[in-house]
Amino acid sequence: MKGLGVALLVVLTALAQVSVAPLFPVWAAVPDYALVLLVVLTVFAGPTTVMVALPLMAVCVGFASDRSPGLLLLAYLPLLPLALYLENSQMPLNSYAQMALAGVATGAWARLILALGAIAGGADPSFGAIAGQLVIPGLFLDFALLTLVYAPFRLLGWSGRGMSLQRSRW
Repeated sequence: MKGLGVALLVVLTALAQVSVAPLFPVWAAVPDYALVLLVVLTVFAGPTTVMVALPLMAVCVGFASDRSPGLLLLAYLPLLPLALYLENSQMPLNSYAQMALAGVATGAWARLILALGAIAGGADPSFGAIAGQLVIPGLFLDFALLTLVYAPFRLLGWSGRGMSLQRSRW
């Protein structure tokens, strides 16, 4: 039942990413609802759920838009290794700081990869415009959305799960 709920949430988020997010641009950057859902699932549902949700999200967003699912998969791929690295590092970060840092870094990587994919497809390679109108505003959008989504979960008393894989029975 949990898997069906996550799959439904992924499909609805992919549809919102394609239909609602372009209505609220900040310069050339649009909110990345897919990334926000993947980060929240990473924190509150654990890495196993995200290992299934991430490729499903890439396929759903790719098929609903004009983007390549493989390029989207490559864009969101650093999320889990980065979250694991931040959890196991010696830096004194709480779960919010880990989530925000992993989400913002993955968002910057995703926007850069998608911009490079557009350049490979024939778009104008203006790196100043990519940095100033796409990546930097996207960092602020990602941080604001992650904060707005994370705060209610913490106010409800939900704590984040660890990034280690747990053994389970069938």
